[in-house]
Amino acid sequence: MTFSFKKTLVAAATVSSLAMANPSFADNHSDHDNTNYKNWVGVFGQYYNPDGDKPNEVGGGFLKDGSAVGGEFGIRFTPRWAMRVEAAQTDVDANNNTFGVGSVDGKKIAADALYFQDDLQTYLFTGIQHADDDFDDYLAVAGGIGKHWSLNENTRLITEAAAYHTFSDHYNDFSLKLGVAYVFGEIAPSYEPAMREKDTDRDGIIDSLDNCPNTLAGTSVNASGCSLDADRDGVADSIDQCLNSAFGQKVAANGCAVKDTDNDGIADSMDLCLSTPRGDKVNSSGCSVMVEEEIEIKLSALFANNSSVIQNPADVKFAEFADFLKRYPKATGVVEGHTSIVGSAAYNQMLSQKRADAVKALLVSRYGAPAERITTMGYGESQPLNPANTAAAHRENRRIIGVVKAMVESKAK
Repeated sequence: MTFSFKKTLVAAATVSSLAMANPSFADNHSDHDNTNYKNWVGVFGQYYNPDGDKPNEVGGGFLKDGSAVGGEFGIRFTPRWAMRVEAAQTDVDANNNTFGVGSVDGKKIAADALYFQDDLQTYLFTGIQHADDDFDDYLAVAGGIGKHWSLNENTRLITEAAAYHTFSDHYNDFSLKLGVAYVFGEIAPSYEPAMREKDTDRDGIIDSLDNCPNTLAGTSVNASGCSLDADRDGVADSIDQCLNSAFGQKVAANGCAVKDTDNDGIADSMDLCLSTPRGDKVNSSGCSVMVEEEIEIKLSALFANNSSVIQNPADVKFAEFADFLKRYPKATGVVEGHTSIVGSAAYNQMLSQKRADAVKALLVSRYGAPAERITTMGYGESQPLNPANTAAAHRENRRIIGVVKAMVESKAK
């Protein structure tokens, strides 16, 4: 094959693709778009561009572009899926080389899987190709895109672009194909793709059967596509006793408005709490949903050095602590006593307990807190807030901490 043939092949493939993509061409050939053929056999010419490093095994890099002629046979299993085999003879030009050859002859065989697109003419493909020339043989994975253009009932023009990758040598080749195929046989009718009919108003009734093609979205319709629910309240007109219910209004099974005084979503006839505050989460009886949660308040006080005398017995925090215990009968409180790190550990343990007991006595005698639900604990110098050995740190560590907790019911959010 000559260089002029290769250039002619590339030009023909390009011009054919552009011409047939023109809408007027498609219109003139629409009567030949029979896409349910089962088999095809074809011949083709191919422009072939090998990797510039070939053939590397013999000090290569001297292969140029070339051409191929061959044939293919394909079988379609469904309108979408097909497979084919092809064989071709190649002739690739060569640059100046130590072997003194001007071209390299070879042959290749390939097997591909094809997936046809919606038009059932354009396809994507992938497969395996084995090529063998005067210097080496190559196994490559192939992929590309092509199209079977309708010329008449049994003839197709083949155009195709492909790329190849050889994993062992990491070569990358590509090709352009132009061919003619004869198609024959038909895919069984059960495999023919169903055509989706238009449904303009999307009511589930195709336009060819829809007597009301402009039904509002979301409206229930009968078999003829006409409204079954004029006021769109979810109740069919045949049993709707109130055909003009306001849109979005809650209705009963008869299509009439349901009375719901507190607007909690529970009809008054079933609502045991008719005055539920707006926004409350309610149960099936229309009453606010309550959940248990733990709440607590804390108390703190400081003491003078080496003293268990409370310096601020009138502090409002003592009253709040006692009131919390009295308000929640199941609440329990803990008063913890602490000291600074000055002095012996045994003495500080005794002093911290005296401080905790002094606070409990104040809560009981002055503020009426229930003594049986208050526990005191002395921790001595074991839990200082500030471990520094300074006057300020010692003052900070001479303290009591009180915590009272209770489980209470509150409205669900």
